[in-house]
Formats: sequence, structure tokens, C-alpha cells
Amino acid sequence: MTFGCGPRANEKYPVSGIVRYQGKPLPLGSVTFVPASGPVSGPTPIDPNGRYHLEAVAGRHAVGVVAMPRRTGGRPAPHLEGGMDWNGVPQVKSLIPEKYNRYDTSGISATVTAGSKDANAIDIDLR
Repeated sequence: MTFGCGPRANEKYPVSGIVRYQGKPLPLGSVTFVPASGPVSGPTPIDPNGRYHLEAVAGRHAVGVVAMPRRTGGRPAPHLEGGMDWNGVPQVKSLIPEKYNRYDTSGISATVTAGSKDANAIDIDLR
């Protein structure tokens, strides 16, 4: 039996921060942290002030950010997939470049530190 004081496998630590796009807080969306091994954290929502909170395993993570407003204006149509008729309603457009939507194309990474239950402050700045 081995004893130690290092982090346990898959133990999660609090992470929080602000997501900014072009220097301004992103008012909606979600953040996902994907480690090299272990459980994915998220997607977790971004609040109107650009803040997010999640728990993630220690180590390096690839990060994805999605910022799509909700589509509104459709009409109920039970015979259609999804139950809505979106004909004539404009498609919603991402508030940020779509490369950020996927953790494997975003180019964003973050390191979550083990050893304390205090939040890792990790701000995410998108250009």
C-alpha cells in the first residue's frame, strides 16, 4: 500500500475567472476544460459579467468557449424535428470566432493547480 500527500486521481479543484472578448467581458456562453486525461469539466455557463465557475482535475487543459445567443422567433410546429418552424427566422451568429468553440482548435490552454481547495483564478482572453 502506498501513501502520499499528492493529489488523488480525478480529484477536482475550483476554477473561476472572467472570459473577455476584445477586452470586454463576454456576456453569455459556456466554458469547457478538457484535460489530457481525466474527466472533462463543463460546459459551465458564463454569467452576464463574463464570470464562470467550475471544478477541474489538476494539470494542463485545452479550453473551449462557446458564445451563441438563443434563437428566438420560431413558431411551434410539432410535426417538425425539434418542434419548431424556423423558416424565415435568421440564423444566430456566434459572438466570437468559431475556432474558440472547440477545445482542439481554440489555441487556449490553462493549468489547474492541485494542493488547495482555493479557486484557481484563470481568466480567458479571446481576440
